[in-house]
Amino acid sequence: MSLNSNYTNQENHIIDLSVKERDHRLAHIKDKSSDAYKDTVEPLKILNIFLKEENNWLTVGDYNGIEANYLLQRNQRVTASDISDALLKEAYKDNLITSYSKQNAEYMSFDDDTFDYVMCKEAYHHFPRPYMAMYEMLRVCKKAIIVIGEPIDILSKMSSLVLAKNILDKINPMLINTLWKNRFSFEEVGNYVYKVSEREVEKLAVGIGLPLIGFKCINMNTSKIYNILSNFRIIPFSSLSFVIFKKLPPPEFINEMKRNNFKLIELPQK
Repeated sequence: MSLNSNYTNQENHIIDLSVKERDHRLAHIKDKSSDAYKDTVEPLKILNIFLKEENNWLTVGDYNGIEANYLLQRNQRVTASDISDALLKEAYKDNLITSYSKQNAEYMSFDDDTFDYVMCKEAYHHFPRPYMAMYEMLRVCKKAIIVIGEPIDILSKMSSLVLAKNILDKINPMLINTLWKNRFSFEEVGNYVYKVSEREVEKLAVGIGLPLIGFKCINMNTSKIYNILSNFRIIPFSSLSFVIFKKLPPPEFINEMKRNNFKLIELPQK
């Protein structure tokens, strides 16, 4: 699949949803008492420590505007963006968002440092070249980017799987697929599901001289048993959220992040 067809497929998928399921998709925002809404915004609670003062935000991959709406309800200034604005237009007409923009995350039209924060929830793994999107998000923000609920590269969390892969690779590098079933996984529109690891984020941030990163593991749409097992570190969490700061926040903010169970890593500066 070419990059252009990947972009086109994703855009057409959202347009198709806007035609077939407009009311259903926008109902997630309107009915805030529904289980669907609560499940969708639960991971966004990670943002609450960033919402104590008004800031200017960009949401990336916010296909129906629900993340922008969440921030607007908490007195933030927000522009919602996605590769298609089909559902964002409808959300805007219904006064659910106040600003939107059709954007390819890898080539954004905004100037440098346009927004205080850029937030991307459950969309990073859709991007054909996610590192390019990461650099773009960092370019257009002043303070930090916040990426929420991305699937974890399980190889980075299971030493037993690494051991098995090292042994099996000596025989055949594809043998590990019998154990690691989702080594290569693809979604409905054909895009590869890009899984993340703390180490990859760390290397990216230190490589361009950034000062601080923070991680928080969460579970997305998993059972109570899964949550219990992961909280006891018996199995890995399913998803990773992370913050990459462009400049070091005040000490009191860093302490607040620690109190909210972020794992913070100060990076070496040249």
